[in-house]
Amino acid sequence: MSDKMRAIPFAELLTTSLHDFREKKELYHVPVADSVPDLGITMAGRPLSCPVGPAAGPHTQLAQNLIAGFGAGARVFELKTVQILYGEQLGIQKPCIWTGDEAYNIEWSTELTIEGARDEYIRAYIILHLLAREFGLDDKFQFHASVGYNLEGIQSPTVDGFLNAMRDASGTDAWKEGIDWTLSHLDLFEHVDADFVRSIDPCVTQFVTLSTMHGCPADEIERIASYLLTEKGFHTYIKCNPTLVGYERVKTLLEDLGYGYISFDTTHFDHDLKLDDAIAMLGRLREKAAACGREFGVKLTNTFPVQIRRGELAGDAMYMSGKPLFPLAINVARILSEAFDGELPISFSGGIDLHNITDVVACGIAPVTVATLLLKAGGYKNLTRLAKAMPESVPSKVDVAKLTALCDALVADDYYHKKADRPRPARPESFPEACYKCRNCVDVCPNRANYPIPELKMAIHIDAYCNECGNCACLCPIGIIPYQDKFTLFSCEEDFNDSTNDGFLGREKYRWHGQVGTDFALLPEELRRAIDVVLG
Repeated sequence: MSDKMRAIPFAELLTTSLHDFREKKELYHVPVADSVPDLGITMAGRPLSCPVGPAAGPHTQLAQNLIAGFGAGARVFELKTVQILYGEQLGIQKPCIWTGDEAYNIEWSTELTIEGARDEYIRAYIILHLLAREFGLDDKFQFHASVGYNLEGIQSPTVDGFLNAMRDASGTDAWKEGIDWTLSHLDLFEHVDADFVRSIDPCVTQFVTLSTMHGCPADEIERIASYLLTEKGFHTYIKCNPTLVGYERVKTLLEDLGYGYISFDTTHFDHDLKLDDAIAMLGRLREKAAACGREFGVKLTNTFPVQIRRGELAGDAMYMSGKPLFPLAINVARILSEAFDGELPISFSGGIDLHNITDVVACGIAPVTVATLLLKAGGYKNLTRLAKAMPESVPSKVDVAKLTALCDALVADDYYHKKADRPRPARPESFPEACYKCRNCVDVCPNRANYPIPELKMAIHIDAYCNECGNCACLCPIGIIPYQDKFTLFSCEEDFNDSTNDGFLGREKYRWHGQVGTDFALLPEELRRAIDVVLG
């Protein structure tokens, strides 16, 4: 196993997507939604049909993640946050995700280099346009960039270059490669011609969400947002923290809902942006955005920092998301909507699921994005269900009365009360090396790193796609750790040698029960058959 992700080349991404759609109507093992509702929204000067999609996080880091989400029905994609640090500089311990009734993580921004992240987003952007044209899919999707975490970093040449490339990707090698390769392979298409390829707008996005660290001073947040609006010319939303609700209210809500065991103190509440300062700052920034013809709003909310007390993950602190985050985030929405009489645009991601998406959007809050729900059973397929649950339209401003009623009903709603987590089974002494018992590991992997072979009732692991987030292990009903225990495909000698997983490096060599060999005839027949299917 290795947590080093390797990019899939543009040609492979596109040809795989075309083949899988035609043969199975899937995109990276996710069934393609039959239809996507069109709510007729315009955002950042562009049409947006269905305002639901993956939040900035594990489901928007790699090109194949974005393609899978698009197939499931997502039409807004919050790209994983870019900052000046990446890879080992982030100090992320693995596994970095724990999923139960609620979820926790210890990750933050993209693990890729800034250039690597840029190229992943550009490749996916081109491919989504091509897939929509070729197969008659709804093409009113949007990518939303996310940058952090301070003004110095955002003004650095690398992050500034990223923002410039998002506004106009035409000068990047990734754009030129994708367009040129497509033009030289038009025989792959029935409905894509050279004129269409050349007509794809190289503006990946003009929308950016500002993500700042907990404790970032109010004046620093305002300086960054002003810079993004006036000097960079981006439509800008600020991601706010659930601490705006206040310590006592958060503590009471979580205790009333059965989450009193979640450990936190006043530290972040003391250092985070205060409500009065936030309201004053947001008012000034709204005026500044209007003066320069840009859209401005808030993203609600960031995850909630808590202390590690039960060994969910390594370290001392982690970030809570999912169901218990919703009462906190929706109350932030209420407070800010009251302050601005419903005129402050809100994008929402704090604990959205099938139980609440219809009501939230009907309040005039959109777009809505998810991460925790996609980590649970069904994975990306949950996006299809969310899209179907959309109301027919989105009000032009937040309905404060309706939002207040939604908040007031939370504690009485049994759905939000803590449900017991299923006991995690002990790791068995023996198990199938290519287990396909439930397909959970295939569905819940953000990076599509567990490859199903349904005709053989097997699934193998793809090392190059995996960053060892650990989510598949959380959802395994028999207690194995799929990214360690599954028979693994390696893409290069370095990754093969760095791993202890049993698996194979093409047809060059394999590792079986810890022993390296080259005579594939010595492998069990079922593994040889799996290798033949995967390698073709």
